[in-house]
Parts: sequence; C-alpha cells; structure tokens
Amino acid sequence: MPDIQPMLAQTWPTAFNGKDWLFELKWDGYRCLLYIAGSQVLLRSRNGKSLNHKFPRLESIVKCVKARNFRNLVADGEIVAFKEGRPDFACLRANPDSAVYVAFDLLFFNDEFLFNVPLINRREKLSQVFGWNELICFSEAQAEMGESFFEFAKQWDLEGIMAKRKHSLYFPGKRTRDWLKIKNYKEDDLWVVGYFPSPGREIGSLLVAKEPVDPGYRSQDSLDRRKLVLMGRVSSGLDEKTEKALAAAFGTPAVGNMVEVEGKLSKDELRKVRWIQPFFGVKVQYTEITPEGRLRHPVLREVLW
Repeated sequence: MPDIQPMLAQTWPTAFNGKDWLFELKWDGYRCLLYIAGSQVLLRSRNGKSLNHKFPRLESIVKCVKARNFRNLVADGEIVAFKEGRPDFACLRANPDSAVYVAFDLLFFNDEFLFNVPLINRREKLSQVFGWNELICFSEAQAEMGESFFEFAKQWDLEGIMAKRKHSLYFPGKRTRDWLKIKNYKEDDLWVVGYFPSPGREIGSLLVAKEPVDPGYRSQDSLDRRKLVLMGRVSSGLDEKTEKALAAAFGTPAVGNMVEVEGKLSKDELRKVRWIQPFFGVKVQYTEITPEGRLRHPVLREVLW
C-alpha cells in the first residue's frame, strides 16, 4: 500500500460563493487516512502514526465496503464523535468508542492512484464504495453557496467550513488554494494576569482570565476585590513588536498573583508564571471553550491599552 501524506488547506478569512466550488463542514476531530487492504484496516494520522489503538472499533469499517472486486483503497477523512447531532472534539477524547469516520475523498483504489482525477469524480466514486452507517459516513457537500452554508455552520456553532474547487487534483502533503478552510471564530475581551517567558524571548505566552460577572465592566477597583476565571494561555499572534511593548508595560513581575483567580495551573506553570497587575485587557480570537474552561486555538488580536 502506498505511503500518502494528506493534502492541506489554506486559511481563508471569509466565506464566499462560487460556481466552481464545493463546500463541506469542517469536521472537528482527527484528520485520518483510511487504508484498507483485503481484510486489514490501518488508520493513519496526519503525521503518519497509527490510530488503530485509539479507535479499535473503526477497524470494522472493512465490513462496510460494498464495491465489487475490491482489493484495496486509501480514503481521506476525519475521525469525529457526535454529541446532540454535532461533532464534538471533547466527546471524542472522552469516549473514543463513539468515534465515526467521516470520509471526504478517495485517493487510491484497486492499485490505482486517483491524484489526477478531479475532486468531483473522486467523490462520486467514494460515494459508491461504502455502505454508509454508524461507523463511516460520507461528507456531503453544498455546491456554489458558500456564504449561506457558513451561516448554517455559525448558527449551529460548528467549527467552520471547507471550500474545495470542484475539479481540483490531489497534491499529497501540499497546502494549496484549491482547498480553503474558513473557521467560525469567536472573540472576547480578557484580562492579562501573567505571562510565561520562553527561551530567547521575554514573553512566550500570556495568561488570560475573564470576569465571572458583568464582563463589560472595566473598573480596576472592582478587579482588586473579585476573582477572575483563568482561560488559559495565548501565544499565537504575539509578534516581536507587541512583545517588547508588553514587556515594558509589565515592569517587574509581582511576587504573587495580584488578584484572586479561579482555575488550576500545573506545577510547572506555577513555577514559571510571572504574575502582573491586570491593568489592561486583550482581545482574543478562539474556536471554542473546552469543558475544562480553556480557550481552544486562541490567537491574540489586539491589546486594549
């Protein structure tokens, strides 16, 4: 069986319409190439590692193949779990036995590479290979109407959508503008309560927290008397210019945290954190808040001086 690296997508800022495009949901799970040879199944991560031990129930997908004269195949897709009808990454981590394979591309079939076959034809062939059920489902696509499809994703609080050119070829391991990911980001204004230095830098990441009540209130006196809720660390979006400005504003780190905070830090984080007075805030973009109350995929967008 061939060793294939998954094709990657460019990040795109906004949804759009286009007659040459297909739009799918951005599945919130583990990217996975599905290898089936005879009765053997291999689940390979984006980094080429086997996921069979994590999701043994998906090895039964081989029984779902309905194509005649089948010998082998490689499909591209994502391992997800559903909670109340929506993909839920936390549910997948907590309960691997709930895993479902969502297939969206077919790369290899009966010893033949399909890289040079247009996407729309690869998907048509994929739709005929399996008997879709609770183990494996087909990633349906919306043609042309990307803007309304993105609004649907926002209404259901989904991760976002993928835009793919109908006639695009498959480029293993490459990131091209034939595939675009459009994320459903959220934003919030948070307080900086500390930071973590990193090798070669004064500030590696910011420790941010939110107000538990009345988040629009910005009285410094109020903050001194109330607990803030820790929301995790932010490093993406922290460029050199911003880092220098923040380091100068922070001044000498405090001996202990200047306001009471709710939420746990690891022993290593407690040893490394430099507490500061939260006299300003930051605008942070993220995809969701985890069950542990932490920001997922946070990005610093603006310092609110």
